[in-house]
Amino acid sequence: MTKAEKAYYDRLARYGCALCIKLGLAEEESGNAEIHHIRRAGKRSLAVVVPLCPYHHRSSNSSIHLMGRKLFERTFGTEEALAEMVQAKFKAIVPEDQIQALGLLNEHVS
Repeated sequence: MTKAEKAYYDRLARYGCALCIKLGLAEEESGNAEIHHIRRAGKRSLAVVVPLCPYHHRSSNSSIHLMGRKLFERTFGTEEALAEMVQAKFKAIVPEDQIQALGLLNEHVS
């Protein structure tokens, strides 16, 4: 992992759980998120990422890894929609020069 990737992931983790924020259970910048890689095909290192708290990532019956992608997305919306929400907010709260320096925002999310 490069320094820029680590900085990007650390910044996303500080932003907080995308799903908790969407559901009104947490505020932006609440921290405590893990990085979830949205993998449809290809390498994990090239995957779009979204911050999720441990509860929604891996440790509850409401987590992506225990529910499975299809049920999770029927219940909460798509992983890509969460990533788009975070990236829109992230661009609004991080200075443009830092975004360009990171060069890691997933512009291909749609």
